[in-house]
Amino acid sequence: MEDKTKMQTENISNSNEINNKDNLKEENNIQNKENNKISPITKNSSLSPDLFSFPYISEYKCILCGLIPSPETANEEIDTGILYCDECLKKKLSEKKECKESEIKEKKYRKIKDENKIFYKVFKNLNIKCPYKCEWKGIWVDLDNHLNECKYGIRYCKYKIIGCEFYDDNKKIIEHEKNNDKYHLDMALQYIKKNNIVKKKIKFEMGETCKTSVHPHIMTYMTTISWFCDGRKLPHGCYSINYSFNSSTPRFRCNQCDFDLCDECIVHYLV
Repeated sequence: MEDKTKMQTENISNSNEINNKDNLKEENNIQNKENNKISPITKNSSLSPDLFSFPYISEYKCILCGLIPSPETANEEIDTGILYCDECLKKKLSEKKECKESEIKEKKYRKIKDENKIFYKVFKNLNIKCPYKCEWKGIWVDLDNHLNECKYGIRYCKYKIIGCEFYDDNKKIIEHEKNNDKYHLDMALQYIKKNNIVKKKIKFEMGETCKTSVHPHIMTYMTTISWFCDGRKLPHGCYSINYSFNSSTPRFRCNQCDFDLCDECIVHYLV
């Protein structure tokens, strides 16, 4: 009887050990999957030299990390022409601040995009392959559009700017953006509150004229009879709650075309 009980205990112990190993294996698989998850690539990402066919691509490498910095964010040392990606340059300058100023020869850097237009033009027209290994080939300036369409592409939610860190393949991103309106609205409200973003009111003077992006003629700020804002005919619609106004409410008007815009619309379309 004792032998039978002992055998049952050993079987239970072995079974628990096997289950624990299986659970640990599953946890490890999940962890490995997370560790191997591909991060989104954007037009600002530094990329592997292997993606380029240019024979002298080594001349475009960041001197510190060996990747090819994006032409949108690449920096160069003015005296030497040595290139740095944003992250490496920030790290270098951060370390520099910790050193004694007397031990450092001051060096100056500049953004390729802003201050070396000729090199920037050559840089952004380098031939490149899709970093997600699809069959696409093109030039770097067209890469961003391709990444938004690539069937293997991974990208961030378009609401990343307000704090959404979700990213996945293009199909799942579209579903995420479509099905999470309330989540993104709450996030936007928190972003506005955190950053103290307040809608600015612009005060217009009677007789003031302006040009807009939605109408070919000059418009004049004036009062007349009751009127309707023609912003209601535009794709977004009128930005005011009610597009019908009485004669005491001034508007921007084009008498030539009988076209009117309210104060709320005009601030969105001013040129």
